[in-house]
Amino acid sequence: MIQRVQSLYLLIPVLFYLFYWIFGLSWYNIGYEFIKDIPFFLSLPPFFIDFFLSVTSCVPILISVFCFIAIITFKKRLFQIKISRISFYLSVFMSIYTLIYFYFTLSYLIDQMPSFFMQVLLFLAIINPFICTFSIFFAIRFIQKDQKLIKSIDRLR
Repeated sequence: MIQRVQSLYLLIPVLFYLFYWIFGLSWYNIGYEFIKDIPFFLSLPPFFIDFFLSVTSCVPILISVFCFIAIITFKKRLFQIKISRISFYLSVFMSIYTLIYFYFTLSYLIDQMPSFFMQVLLFLAIINPFICTFSIFFAIRFIQKDQKLIKSIDRLR
């Protein structure tokens, strides 16, 4: 299961998004309370903002679960490619959403951080979705290489 490089590439987003969700959820909620007071967001209905908060807060754990499923299903490469692509698209969404979210909340959250170490972790949280997106992308490429190799071996028989 972990002997293949794509499993290692998929393990990175599993761990990174899991930690991103576990340790960052409370700070995410603090930043979201700040976003609610921005004039642009005041024009939106409150139930829409709360619904969007609940959906976007679940995306990291969803990506983590999809990547873990992709690791487990290493014998079913076509399914593994499909589920990895879903997690890739969700990770791209998370990368774009992270840029937008931190564009509005970065200065506020930096002021709220109790220590310099927490500020460093905040900046790592900004980079996290991009690292995971590239990692999932490379995993998909290696899974496709394996699939192509298996097809070529089957053709020779």
